[in-house]
Order: sequence, then C-alpha cells, then structure tokens
Amino acid sequence: MKKITRLLALSALATSMTACTAITDVTSSTSSTVDTVTPDVTLNEFVSKRYVAIRNEAAKGSGENLNALAQLMGKKDSHEFAKNIKTNFDYIFADVKTPIDIIAKIEAHSELAKG
Repeated sequence: MKKITRLLALSALATSMTACTAITDVTSSTSSTVDTVTPDVTLNEFVSKRYVAIRNEAAKGSGENLNALAQLMGKKDSHEFAKNIKTNFDYIFADVKTPIDIIAKIEAHSELAKG
C-alpha cells in the first residue's frame, strides 16, 4: 500500500512540475508578443475600435476616449487637444475612408498638433 501511495505522490509531483513549465512557457511567449507591439499599432487599433465614440466625443469636445487618444498621440494637454478636435471637427471627420485617417489629419494639421 505504501508503494502505491508513494507512486501516486511521485506521479502527482511530476505532473505539477510539468504544468508549471507549460505555464511558464505560455507566459514567456505571450509577454514577448506584447513587448513587440509598437505605439502606432496600438494607436491605430484604438482608433479603429473606438472610432464612433471618438467621433461623438469630438463633437462635444470632451470625453475619456479623446483623453486616451491624446495620451496615445503624446499630447501633454488633453483638454487643449479635445478643444482643438472640436473646433476642427468638420476638417478631421470629413471624407474619412478608414477610421485611422483621422490620425493622419490630426498629425498633419499644425493647430491640432498642439495639446
């Protein structure tokens, strides 16, 4: 009976050690993937996913998505950024073919570069 108990204990120990290795491998591989994401990809994905909310907040001149957009674009004053976006709403959102077109318009327009 003791041999069976020892065998089961050793088997359980070996299984748990293998599981730890698998978890470490998965964690290591996913963390390196996150590290390779560039700020531009993150910005483009954010704008693509939150385009409708950004547009609505831009019309109002404030909101958490505009604040996040300002931060992602490296703007120091999110309030000034949101104010400039509202003032230039028609320019920014006119003829947008893809949501990320607004990024190019914001970066190209000198007044919008403030913030």
